[in-house]
Amino acid sequence: MKSTSSSLVAVVIPIYKAAMTPAEQASLRQCLTVLSAYPTFVIKPAGLLLKELAEEYPSLQFRSYDDRYFSGIDGYNELMVSRSFYESFAEFEYMLIYQLDAYVFRDELREWCAKGYDYIGAPGLEPAELYKLPANAGDEYARVLSQHRPVLNGGLSLRRIPALLRYIRIYDRFYSRWPGNEDKLFSLDARRLAPMKYFIKLPAWQEALAFAFEKSPAASYAINHQQLPFGCHAWERYDPDFWKPFIQI
Repeated sequence: MKSTSSSLVAVVIPIYKAAMTPAEQASLRQCLTVLSAYPTFVIKPAGLLLKELAEEYPSLQFRSYDDRYFSGIDGYNELMVSRSFYESFAEFEYMLIYQLDAYVFRDELREWCAKGYDYIGAPGLEPAELYKLPANAGDEYARVLSQHRPVLNGGLSLRRIPALLRYIRIYDRFYSRWPGNEDKLFSLDARRLAPMKYFIKLPAWQEALAFAFEKSPAASYAINHQQLPFGCHAWERYDPDFWKPFIQI
């Protein structure tokens, strides 16, 4: 593994429009403050000019891709499972995808890279049983979820670039174009992906929960022993009241 932070990991922020909401602005500021030690790239449509953003944040670097990748979720999914995208960051061992509905609480990026996983994201904890349990029932949550394999969401996700390039090459050789959300491909969500488990190293969902929360943040907090994770995703969408004490806009 490469040893310096400059070649170890890049922070990669997808931006598809010039105007940002207050929450997106807060997310970007937090990212650039907490993760200031790492090279940070905005990936964007080729036709989008972000001159004001570049002037406000001179440390940002910009990489442009075909506009079609940012015109909707299907295009974005296609970009995230393309070899050419990962090849464009081949100078790094890892990338942290940081969408602007994410929020990071502290810098643990080197520590997560050191674990050697190929892909990590927030576990999508959402079985109906969760909503019947009290917020402090961490052990009971864990029992309910013991047979559950949640998707590791890609909105805030750490990806090992050489490993994902190999994984995508193997997938493309034996399967047709991936039809769904990109994070489900890397999370082995479909039965047909069973043989692919030998080509990607994933954490157990319990460990991934210390990386990020997404759905059911109160349950996640209970399972994680009342500890905040490295970051979170979609905090305005899933139980924003839970996040009010921790995230200031």
